[in-house]
Amino acid sequence: MQMKNNPIDRKVISVGGSIGITIPADLVKQMGLSSGANVEIQPTENGFTVTKKPSLDPEFIENMEKGFKKYHQALETLRKSDE
Repeated sequence: MQMKNNPIDRKVISVGGSIGITIPADLVKQMGLSSGANVEIQPTENGFTVTKKPSLDPEFIENMEKGFKKYHQALETLRKSDE
């Protein structure tokens, strides 16, 4: 996905006991964000970056794939016995 590198001016606002910034709708759409999405905020020398986190932890997915490969035959047998 090609992101535009044009700066976006925003004001810091109060959100409960915290502060926040809003993200413009077109950028939300480009990044595939929605309310409740998890993001990672990484401090940098000049500010911070915000990155969308995957909905599932990559390590969890990797371990599940290993388990599926290791126990494929047993899982297939269980699946067939359920038909």
